[in-house]
Amino acid sequence: MITIEQCRGCEDDFYNHKGRSSSGRCWSAASGVVRTRFRLGTWTEPAAPRAFTEMEVPSCRREKGFHFYDKLPDFVRLEDVVRTARERVG
Repeated sequence: MITIEQCRGCEDDFYNHKGRSSSGRCWSAASGVVRTRFRLGTWTEPAAPRAFTEMEVPSCRREKGFHFYDKLPDFVRLEDVVRTARERVG
């Protein structure tokens, strides 16, 4: 299950607050899992270097202006992916 803290910034976080859903939680939180996903901006050219950002986010995450992929398209090289600071440190 996804925690409320992991839902911050998601479009569906709206449902995690009192009185906005019958259960008091987003319906995706129970089945969601945190995993590595790749974020791409809506207006970003996918073939551009550094277009994708690797992130640890819930499988159900939705953000305005971004799209999330579970795997990179075949034409993207791993060295062109932006990694978060946490992943670069170790």
